[in-house]
Amino acid sequence: MKWRAHLFIGVAASAFAAYLLRLGLPDAAIFCAVSAASSLLPDLDIRSSKASQAAYAVALLALLAAAYFLSFARGGGWQEFALSFIAISCVLAALDLLIRPRHRGMMHSLPFALAAAAACFAVFGALASGAFLLGYCSHLAAD
Repeated sequence: MKWRAHLFIGVAASAFAAYLLRLGLPDAAIFCAVSAASSLLPDLDIRSSKASQAAYAVALLALLAAAYFLSFARGGGWQEFALSFIAISCVLAALDLLIRPRHRGMMHSLPFALAAAAACFAVFGALASGAFLLGYCSHLAAD
């Protein structure tokens, strides 16, 4: 299924749930946004998916920040920055090639969804966790 369909289903399910829960506008907007984002996450195991592209963008920003803190923030220069950037890039590329699961494997399972929702609950609380689980499970059900 295309990412647009997963996104639409996740937003529709979360809007209906927000209505049933009688959430106010700010909470409903956050609930729908979290659910919409999580409805794309099971496809992180596809390198060309929208979720993977967003994850690569975030990883690049984190990579640049890490290289900066390992070089310029410690009084180094461009050489240290370049070496840090290359070293971290090689580690991330190796991890991406070795660890990324096959499509519709572990990331397309209910135990993974529950574990991720539990982590979300620990960090962000019940509302975000519920929205995450709803969006994630809407993807699994749609597949």
